[in-house]
Amino acid sequence: MGHSCVRCRLADHFQGKDSTVRDLFESFRQAVEACGPVSVYAQKTRIVFQVRARFAGAAACRRWPNCGLWLKRRATHPLIRRVEFVGGRDYIHHFRLTEPGEIDDGLRELIREAYLTGAQQYGSQPKRSAAAG
Repeated sequence: MGHSCVRCRLADHFQGKDSTVRDLFESFRQAVEACGPVSVYAQKTRIVFQVRARFAGAAACRRWPNCGLWLKRRATHPLIRRVEFVGGRDYIHHFRLTEPGEIDDGLRELIREAYLTGAQQYGSQPKRSAAAG
């Protein structure tokens, strides 16, 4: 995995952005942190969440945060705009948050699944159903 040695302040990502971007990011952060202990790193171009490995991230755009989750399967959710296959059983699910209420139970479940992926607890993930993708 690539990495960035540049350390940035979290606040730097939100300078010059619409104030709702920070609020939406904080909603995402709260959903991630509800899964358990996590480290948050502000890098040059993104903010990443890590347990043993990075499993989620966000980039602050002008009007919304673009977010991503690492899962060991291809999942579906109305917010997911793109799924990137990165090899093996690894998929990055890309979505953007534009309204506070978009983090619903389905997205929270995908965040929990990504957290387990980052914790390298693959056997603890929910069983894949035909409807889930």
